[in-house]
Amino acid sequence: MEGLRNNTVQYVPGTLKITKAIILSLEDYEKLAEDISPEYPFLKDNRDLMKADRGGRFHALLAMTETGSEGMLLAQGKGGLYVGLSRDVQKLDLQGIPTERIKLEEPTVYQERAVFYRKPCNVEDIKNQDPRRTTSERQMNFRVEMAVVLEDTQYGQFKKIGLQEDHIFLFKNNDKMWFDPDVLCWHCLLVKGENSKDGILVEAEGYAHARYAAFVPNCDRLRLKDVPLWYEYPARVLERQKSKGRGEAR
Repeated sequence: MEGLRNNTVQYVPGTLKITKAIILSLEDYEKLAEDISPEYPFLKDNRDLMKADRGGRFHALLAMTETGSEGMLLAQGKGGLYVGLSRDVQKLDLQGIPTERIKLEEPTVYQERAVFYRKPCNVEDIKNQDPRRTTSERQMNFRVEMAVVLEDTQYGQFKKIGLQEDHIFLFKNNDKMWFDPDVLCWHCLLVKGENSKDGILVEAEGYAHARYAAFVPNCDRLRLKDVPLWYEYPARVLERQKSKGRGEAR
């Protein structure tokens, strides 16, 4: 922030729209000002509210304190994180702008991409530990639309023999799983145990079993804020004839 405060950095022209105000303590605000890392969790959690178009429109978060006059404008684009300075936030029109008070968490490196495998039989397939398996699947972006929590024993069974079984929780949440070819992104469910560190990303592609799946070694590295939870006790198996499919096109 010192470069902005002293007018020693290069500016990028554009018009501004503030999409959300983030209220920090004075201590957290100064900490953010010293190192404005794009890896801060609140920036990742609000990524849909930011946009940066050089010379065009900037959709930005406003980071500020409860009593101070200064504010930071933060926008994320293809060129990275863009930062602006408001010397007097009282002069900004914030009427109707959503506000969130947060405790600044340390920057976190999230898992952004995963390798999805087609029609895996068990967790070993998606951990790529079977030398007989083809490696044509490639790493792509993903987004968790819902987290399904199983009892630990049931999750162990799901990993061992359940990926090709039809499940009620996949059947009922089919609308939350799809692949977006425009941005090469898997929209998927996260299936995990109550106390498991790892998890499995599932895209059923209209079916009730794991048509495509990816292994996640550490669920703490996933962006799960505001992701709905589905508790499945027990993890009921769906009869095959009730499974909904779209053919064997893939």
